[in-house]
Amino acid sequence: MKIKIFILALIAAFLGTANVAAQSETDNNTNTKTDKLHAPDGLFNHLSIGLSTGLSGTGIDVTMPVHRLITVRAGYSGFHFGDIKFKAINTAEDLAGYALVEDDAMRRAQMSDRIELAAKPNFWNMFMLAEIHPFTNDSFHFTAGFYVGSKNFLHFRNTNDGALDFLYDANTKVEEYNRAFNTRFSPVGLKFGDYIFTADENGNIDVMMKTNVFKPYLGVGVGKHIAQNHRLSFALDMGLIFWGAPKFVLNNGKEIKSSGKEAGITQVFSWLDAWPSLQVKLAYKIF
Repeated sequence: MKIKIFILALIAAFLGTANVAAQSETDNNTNTKTDKLHAPDGLFNHLSIGLSTGLSGTGIDVTMPVHRLITVRAGYSGFHFGDIKFKAINTAEDLAGYALVEDDAMRRAQMSDRIELAAKPNFWNMFMLAEIHPFTNDSFHFTAGFYVGSKNFLHFRNTNDGALDFLYDANTKVEEYNRAFNTRFSPVGLKFGDYIFTADENGNIDVMMKTNVFKPYLGVGVGKHIAQNHRLSFALDMGLIFWGAPKFVLNNGKEIKSSGKEAGITQVFSWLDAWPSLQVKLAYKIF
C-alpha cells in the first residue's frame, strides 16, 4: 500500500509541475503554444495520458519530458484471469510394488491417477520508466526503469476443497517410512512438471509461484508516447521485466524443490528469470 501511495503521489507531483510549466509555455511574440519536446527548455512542458495492453497486462500511465531527449512514464498495469483448470498426475502410483503399498492410506491415494487443479494468474505492478530518444526526429527509443508489485504470479489449488486428505495421509506415511528406514521415496502429491505439490492438513493443494516484488526493466520501442504535431499518438514497446527465478512455495512458507535439474519445467524456469513484455499504447496529449 505504501508503494502505491508513493507512485500515485509522484504522478500527482508530475501533474502539478506540468500545469505550472504549461502556463509559462506561451510564446511572447505570437501568443501561441509551440511544441518543445526536443527543445533544451522542454522540461515538464507536455503531458500525455495513455492506455496500454500486452503481455504485462492492461494499464494506464502518464508521460512527461524531463530533458530534450528523455521522457518519463509512470503508471499501473496488470492482469487477473480466472482459473485455468488442468489434470495433474498423482505420484502415489510411482510407489507401486513397494512395501508402502500395503498401507491403507497409500491404497486410498492410488485410487485416483489424475486430479484436477486450478491455476489462477495474478500479475499487477506500478511502474516508473525513462525513455531515451537518441535521435531527435526519430520515434525509436530505449527504455529503462522498474516495476513494483505482486510477487504471487500463480496460485495453484485443487478445485474440490478439502477433498485431498488421502494425499496428505499418504505423504505422512512416506515421510515416516523414510525416517524409519533411511529411504528416499519422493513425496506423494500432484506433479507439475518436475515439481510435486503436496496436500496440507486441510486436504488441499495450496501453492504459490512467487517472484520478486521489485522488478527492473530494460527494453526498446518505436512510436511516440507524446505526440508532437497532433493529440493522439501510438507506441510499441518490447523488453524484459527481470522478476528473478520463480519459486514454488506452500501455504506454510516451505519452498518446494524440483525433482529434476536438467529437463522439463525446471529447465524452462532456469532461463525465465525475466518476464517478456510486449505492449501497445494509445496516448492522448493533454498539453
